[in-house]
Amino acid sequence: MGAAAADPAADPSEFPQREIQVEAFALAKIPVTRGAYAVFVRESGYAPAPGCWTLTEEGWRMDAAASWRAPGFAQKDSHPAVCVSAEDAQAYAAWLGRKTGARYRLPSEAEWEYAARGGAEGLNSWGDDPARACLYANVNDLTAKNKTAKVAERCTDGYLYTSPAGAFRPNGFGLYDMQGNVWEWTSDCWRESLADAEADCRLRTRRGGSWTDIPGPVRLAARQGDPPNFRNSYTGFRLVRASP
Repeated sequence: MGAAAADPAADPSEFPQREIQVEAFALAKIPVTRGAYAVFVRESGYAPAPGCWTLTEEGWRMDAAASWRAPGFAQKDSHPAVCVSAEDAQAYAAWLGRKTGARYRLPSEAEWEYAARGGAEGLNSWGDDPARACLYANVNDLTAKNKTAKVAERCTDGYLYTSPAGAFRPNGFGLYDMQGNVWEWTSDCWRESLADAEADCRLRTRRGGSWTDIPGPVRLAARQGDPPNFRNSYTGFRLVRASP
């Protein structure tokens, strides 16, 4: 888990790389889609708080009118739900548990990285060649260059914003969109480093990179921390089905 010491793009929070063990778990093959999230809102009566950070011509801005229904770009029900906070994701997990009789939760950060690696040990599940990124992930590519950054992956994935969940190749464990498309919430509180025993539960950890990200953030070890009520148009989630 974590970045190799020689990784030039690594953030200090990604160190030290270390070997850990996780118990067996069942993770969804794709992130929760907009269509599935719509069913949750309709059936549960859940009312997410308004407001979401969206991309505008002036850059990223908080839009008080934006939501998972209107994240600043067009989506189909097959796309990952965005403008979803960690609190929203936990409410979805609780609802799904009541609906199905099973128990669901967000993955831990360790579970997420184990699953995302798919058995790989390099920078990405597809290897270290950036030109292969667009076969496996929706990233800030040549199609979107200058939309969010001056640098882009040296490939074209065909999407400006989110893409349908599962549209790209799976990783070695048969999981889709673990990298790219949308960042994903985990259940863990933020730690300033992987060796830090002190956890800041004012923040929750996100993993995975997204359609906005360039080489560097789209790496298996990349991690970010934000408040549990934070919403933006490039973050979603997927769930673990917990053991009985």
